[in-house]
Amino acid sequence: MMRLSKKMEIVLIFIITFSLVTCALLIDVNKPVDLVWDKTGKKTDDLIIFFPGLYDSAEKFKDEAFFSIARKEGITADMVSANVNVYHLVKEMMIERIEKDVFAHAKVTGYKNLWLVGVSLGGLNALLLNIKHEKDICGVVTLAPYVANTLLIKDLRDAKEIKNWKPDSDENKLVLEKRLQFLWVWLKEKSSNNKLNNIYLGYGKEDKYINAIELFENILDKNHVVTVKGGHTWETSQKIWQKQLSSRLKTGLLQPCN
Repeated sequence: MMRLSKKMEIVLIFIITFSLVTCALLIDVNKPVDLVWDKTGKKTDDLIIFFPGLYDSAEKFKDEAFFSIARKEGITADMVSANVNVYHLVKEMMIERIEKDVFAHAKVTGYKNLWLVGVSLGGLNALLLNIKHEKDICGVVTLAPYVANTLLIKDLRDAKEIKNWKPDSDENKLVLEKRLQFLWVWLKEKSSNNKLNNIYLGYGKEDKYINAIELFENILDKNHVVTVKGGHTWETSQKIWQKQLSSRLKTGLLQPCN
């Protein structure tokens, strides 16, 4: 695989982000997002919120059997997939939309135990939401998460350990770069205090983002990490989800916290 030079990486990031911002102008991020629910019809204190990947929709979790797999594994929580995507992230409206469209409903309905599950870019979105609402969220399940770009990976590797890493002081970063750096500032703080025990990770060993994912894995509880064969695909994420659910009683995944 061809390696990109630092200049090429910057140009590529600019082109991608410019395209995303341009597309985002066509999306009204101030409107409520589409939600796909899966409920048992019984009263429950538990709610699992799913975040789709880059260009995926809320329907994807239903179509890819994530809800049905959970039911077969005995999950009785209500589940909802929120149609937030890269457009909401670029325009910095992702958290606000979840607060208005999901959290407000959760509060009125009486849900006490909230878990977040994110695939790819959805993993980043779930982690960012968790940072703001740590006290209200039991934990985060990340499946093949997008957590660092090439430049950030290099900086983290050069630091050897996250405790030695220092965030870039450049104020002209693009939105996605800022969000990634913000995440790692938080991860650095929490890892120094061993306070990442409610973060779960799963990924395929051939995932295209494996260089970033492995850096993320290094600071997590090893008992909370699941790996399977496969790449950055929904099929692989299904296998991870199944494996995570089957071992949840040992790892604490999706268990009530209130």
